[in-house]
Amino acid sequence: MIDKDTLDAVLPLPEIEERRDELVAELKEEGFVVTNFHSGGIFYTLLMIVLRIEREFKQFLRNFLNNAFVTHASGAWLDLKATDYSKKRKKAQKARGLVTVSRMDAEGDAVKIEKGHVFKTKKDINGEELRFFVLEATVLQQGARAVDVLVEAEMEGSRYNVPEGQITRSLTFLNGVDEISNGPDWITREGSDTEDDDGLKTRTLRSWSELAARPIEDTFINAAESVAGVLFAQADCQHPRGQGTVDVIVTGTAGEATEGLLDAVREAVDKIAGPYDNILVKSSVVVPQDIEVAVTTSDVSDAEEIKGKVASILTELLAVRKGRKFNELTLSDINHAIRSGYTAATNAEIVTPAQDVKLDKDKVITLGAVSVTVRRE
Repeated sequence: MIDKDTLDAVLPLPEIEERRDELVAELKEEGFVVTNFHSGGIFYTLLMIVLRIEREFKQFLRNFLNNAFVTHASGAWLDLKATDYSKKRKKAQKARGLVTVSRMDAEGDAVKIEKGHVFKTKKDINGEELRFFVLEATVLQQGARAVDVLVEAEMEGSRYNVPEGQITRSLTFLNGVDEISNGPDWITREGSDTEDDDGLKTRTLRSWSELAARPIEDTFINAAESVAGVLFAQADCQHPRGQGTVDVIVTGTAGEATEGLLDAVREAVDKIAGPYDNILVKSSVVVPQDIEVAVTTSDVSDAEEIKGKVASILTELLAVRKGRKFNELTLSDINHAIRSGYTAATNAEIVTPAQDVKLDKDKVITLGAVSVTVRRE
C-alpha cells in the first residue's frame, strides 16, 4: 500500500472532531447566522452528518488512489489494472495423477473400479484427509497384478500434490485388492492455487521486458510463469549449451514439472522466442533431504504424537511454495521451525544434515526420510 505519509500529503484525512472545530471556527469568524454549535443542537447534528459523509468519501478516494497503481493495488483492483498489460490472474486447478491398485494373487477375479470411486490419504495430525475421484472406469484384469487408475483431486489447490505413498485408502472396500498407493511420478497435472497478488504484480510489472526487440531473461520467465501449474521459473541466457542457447528451468507446484506442464511452457516460450534462439525447457530436479533431529521436551505427550508434530513441521518447512529458497536449507531454519512450531521443545539438536545445504539453482530440496528422537527433561 501507499505509505500513510504520502496519502496524508495527497488526501489529508483529519479526525472528525478536528474538522468540526476547524469549520465551527470559520463559521464564527464569517458571522454565520447560526450561533448554537453545541452538541445536541439541530445544526450540530447536521454538521456531524456532513462531516461523516466527507470523511467516508475521502477514505474511498484514498483507497481508489492506492489501487490506481499496479505496485499498490490488490484483489479485484489488481485484476483490473493487470488487464491493461494483457495479463490475467492464473486460476486454481485440480491435481490429476495415477494411483496404482495392486494385489498379490494375479489369478484373482477381475476387479472393476468405477468412475467416481474415491481414494484418499490417511488422516494427518489435524484429522484431515485428501480425497481423489476416479475419472475413468478401470479394470484390474484377471492375470494382472496391478493397474494404474487416473484420478483427480476433489478440490483445486497445490496441497493435493502429495508425496509418494500418501494415497493409500479407498472410501469403499475393493474386494481382491491388497494395496493402494501413488508412485514417485504419479502426478500427470499439477494442482495449483489461485495466483496471489504478489505473483500477479510481478508478472504484470515484468511486461515491460516484452517490449524489448529481442527476448531477454525476464521475457522468458514471464512467458513460463504465465502457465498454470508453474510455481517458479528461471532463465539462463548466458549460452549454457553454446552460442544462441537459452535454458528455461521450470519448478512446478509439485516440485519437478510433469511433461505435460513442460509442453505447455514450451508452447508459451516459443511464441516469444527469436528466430535463431535455441531454447531448452527443462524441469528443476527434486533432491530429497533426509533430516534426523533429537528434540528435548518436558511435554508429557506420547512420544509418537510428538514425533508426528515434528515431522509435520518439517513437511511444512520444505513444502514446495513461493517464498522458499528451493536450493538452500540451513540448520538455523530447521531449528527455528521446530522451536517455533513446537513450543514445548526446549532444544532441537540436528544430526542430519551435518551442515547447511546449498545446491545448484536448478535443484529443489524436498523432505526425505525423517527421524525424530524424543528426549525427556
